[in-house]
Amino acid sequence: MGPEIIAAIIAPVLTGTISLSMYLNKKNSDFITQGFNRLHGTIESIERKVDDLRLDVAKNYVTNEELTAHITGEEAWHVRFGDEMAQMRDEVTGTRVIVDRMWMDYQNQGKM
Repeated sequence: MGPEIIAAIIAPVLTGTISLSMYLNKKNSDFITQGFNRLHGTIESIERKVDDLRLDVAKNYVTNEELTAHITGEEAWHVRFGDEMAQMRDEVTGTRVIVDRMWMDYQNQGKM
């Protein structure tokens, strides 16, 4: 009677443990497969976006001559703007000298 009770208790427990481990392995395998499928889809999406970006860059590309002409135009504008600022500074300085002289003359008028 001892071995039959042991077999009656251990056999279902052992069978249940094996079934449970097989079920968990299958679930883990399914979960890993789904993860790889999502990763694959994400990589394909990124690949499409990179291809679109590459096409957009190619559409918006300018030639070296156009870029050089643009840079040269910008440099000329900066030089012209700097010259105008220097001229304005000279005019302001000249005006300040004139106003200072007029003020001094005005103050000296009352002393005479």
